[in-house]
Amino acid sequence: MDEVGKIRAQRAEVEAALVFRHAPEGEGRILAWWRLHGARRARLAALPPVEAARLPALPPPPPGALGRWQGLRLRLGLLRLERAAPPAPVARALGGA
Repeated sequence: MDEVGKIRAQRAEVEAALVFRHAPEGEGRILAWWRLHGARRARLAALPPVEAARLPALPPPPPGALGRWQGLRLRLGLLRLERAAPPAPVARALGGA
């Protein structure tokens, strides 16, 4: 990806982070976190591994953002958030994202 594409991916992630930071508790915050998660995944795809490794971690998912099995797998260290997908109800609310 060219430099302009990298900048656009970074901007999309920053905008998603701002929305997440100011989202009210509840479903709005859950959806904002998954949008931030999607923006990060898109940005990681645009960056070489060396640059991607330097990015700070995403904020932890808010309560209710992960399904029960995902939460358990995360606590056991069997789930990596970078590869997680939203639970079905959240995916429907996101529009199938």
